[in-house]
Amino acid sequence: MRRTVLAALAVIGFALVLLAAPARVHDSAATWADSEFSQGSFTATVIQPPVMQTCSLSTGLLGTNPVVTVNWRFPTGSSYITPDNVAYYVAQAGSLGNLLHVLLGSDLSTTGPVGGPYTTHYKAGILSGLLGGSYGVYLQTVDGSGWTSTLASAIASAGLLGANPQCVITPV
Repeated sequence: MRRTVLAALAVIGFALVLLAAPARVHDSAATWADSEFSQGSFTATVIQPPVMQTCSLSTGLLGTNPVVTVNWRFPTGSSYITPDNVAYYVAQAGSLGNLLHVLLGSDLSTTGPVGGPYTTHYKAGILSGLLGGSYGVYLQTVDGSGWTSTLASAIASAGLLGANPQCVITPV
């Protein structure tokens, strides 16, 4: 029994020593000092949107063949010279929530010499011409890197059966 008591006292004494010893905290963040430094600067490229110069809406007979025509060019000093650097969009009612990407083809055509100015024709469709309303057309410069500009936009509108057609270029 004496050995058991001595063993118990030894364990208790060892525990008291551990509890009484201050805990050591080790920092884990590394620090260093260096007298060298560096500096530099950079600028981000801003891709400029195409410049819409004029727009018009031709509704055809009683609004059955509405076509929005936009004359445009790339900004002065731009390195873009072909319509391959442009994405075309349309939106019913001119709402960006309805924005649709349009490819060159039967409902969209662009003509003009290399370097512009260009003429793009958007065919709106018979239903939108008969019922009237508004139709947004949009151009966007697309850089070879994939970066894009903001949208250049125009809103074409006409009344029922193509009455009172108009097209307004909206500021960027």
